[in-house]
Amino acid sequence: MDNKIDIKSFNLEELTAFIEKNGEKAFRAKQVYQWLHVKQVDAFDEMTNLSKAFREKLEQLCYITDLHQEAVQISKIDGTRKYLFLLEDGNVIESVLMRYKHGNSVCISSQVGCRMGCRFCASTLDGLVRGLKPSEMLDQIYKIGKDIGERISNVVVMGTGEPMDNFDNLLKFIELLTDENGLNISQRNLTVSTCGIVPRMRELADRQLAITLALSLHASNQQKRLELMPVANKYDIHEVIDACRYYFDKTGRRVTFEYSLVGGVNDTDEDARELSQLIHSMNCHVNLIPVNPIKERDYVQSNAAVIAAFKNKLEKNGINVTIRREMGRDIDGACGQLRKRYIASKEGEHLILQQERIKRMKTYSITDTGALREMNQDYFFASDDPVGNLPNLYIVADGMGGHKAGDYASRYTTQRVVASVSRDPGEKPVSIIKKAISTANKILIEEAAEDESKQGMGTTLVVATIIDGKLYVANVGDSRLYIVNDDIRQVTKDHSLVAEMVRLGEVDVAAAREHPDKNIITRAIGAKADVEADFFEVELQEGDRIVICTDGLTNMVEDEVIRNIVSCDISIEEKTELLVKTANQNGGRDNITVMIIEPFMYEVKAC
Repeated sequence: MDNKIDIKSFNLEELTAFIEKNGEKAFRAKQVYQWLHVKQVDAFDEMTNLSKAFREKLEQLCYITDLHQEAVQISKIDGTRKYLFLLEDGNVIESVLMRYKHGNSVCISSQVGCRMGCRFCASTLDGLVRGLKPSEMLDQIYKIGKDIGERISNVVVMGTGEPMDNFDNLLKFIELLTDENGLNISQRNLTVSTCGIVPRMRELADRQLAITLALSLHASNQQKRLELMPVANKYDIHEVIDACRYYFDKTGRRVTFEYSLVGGVNDTDEDARELSQLIHSMNCHVNLIPVNPIKERDYVQSNAAVIAAFKNKLEKNGINVTIRREMGRDIDGACGQLRKRYIASKEGEHLILQQERIKRMKTYSITDTGALREMNQDYFFASDDPVGNLPNLYIVADGMGGHKAGDYASRYTTQRVVASVSRDPGEKPVSIIKKAISTANKILIEEAAEDESKQGMGTTLVVATIIDGKLYVANVGDSRLYIVNDDIRQVTKDHSLVAEMVRLGEVDVAAAREHPDKNIITRAIGAKADVEADFFEVELQEGDRIVICTDGLTNMVEDEVIRNIVSCDISIEEKTELLVKTANQNGGRDNITVMIIEPFMYEVKAC
């Protein structure tokens, strides 16, 4: 993140010190903290009770962790939801939502991958990539809560990764999760699982938190634990059990033993007897787990009769025991399965996509203040890589409404559209773009209502994406999208007073270029509560080139000149720069933004 600070991982004390260091009053820290952890915003611009200058300073110095929901599986049996989240570095993690009568419980990951090597776990097959930051652990909960529109009441750190192997970040996560100024989940409603890293278990005990400790035991003796869990090579089973006793002595919290039943491996009568002897006289609870088979291992689940018999033998020896309710059986059950399948599919897709991009897609963009203006109120975004569920995304905006307000409107609107597209789980491009535009428009109007200096601000907008050779375009205002091949064709429709006059036959195209009212816009983002965007779908042909631009180009350069330059046998960079240069040579009366997209490689004619 370009050396920016992970602000969502600050506790309130750290945030206060940071804000005071940067010249702001201490009370601002609590405001920011509530925006992050109560209102759970994903952008500094949404922190509307902060000054614009302060928000811009935060934007320069910090970033807000914002996980993207890459996929979700929903069980038809019990409504369990398994989420796959995309991290900002391209890694993916899993989380699970389980609905119970007592509330919504979320199981989160603590690492990307795992190095513990437990034989029955899919999470560990590819080893450890890195530990998750406190903010990344938190955001799994925040995103799931937003997705279902309900409060999360219980949290289990039992997904991918070993929490005790990410100890410092785990402690910070617990602090933030249970802070009364944030989500304020009770420590008693938090469970942390471990495979048995003894020093960390004891250190956690010494902190005397009210959380539940769950030990992944999975064996009744040292030999079998060695077969299932490599961590047993370092920490003997009796050493681990002693650490559990120590945890109870320090905290008064009953320890839970997780025991995955593997058919013919650890589910015999002798295993039940040995387990009872191992944990006798402890204030504990045993959670029997029918193992989820994974294709990379040959372990199978114990049958129902064996599971019931195992439970009965433990109960006869005075052990509190339950059989974990199998939730989400019809979706990828074992930890790491969904992530592993996703990675495998993406590895193949990535090679294909990269090859296709090398052969087919090229984009270049420039924005220029122009010859006469002092400030650039244009803004653009271009990505040949996926943004959310769209395979690419291109945006050009031209702000209006005062010296600074226009700059803010174009930049902020573009950023909100990108953010909305990134988070939208939908599959239909028009719906995704339409929702993004509507959201950005609503927020911009709210901003203007709260800040007198921004009243009257607005922006034009062109949004485009290319999917399987089809171009999807939305536009509001008079910024344009052209397709250039043997001719030049304007795809978008200008929303301006003069354009309406041209369509009605009141003025011709030539006269329109010099009309005194040509800058009067009839539609803009931020102008009305219900923004109306025009949408277009175009089947692209071999040799098509796409030009997206503001009126700083089209008011200065004739369409035919644009066509000639774009058709020249020069690089895409040279074409874009030449268009901007030509606009400035012709007067450069406005800001100029030009984006050229070459969706196909093609032969071009020399100029």
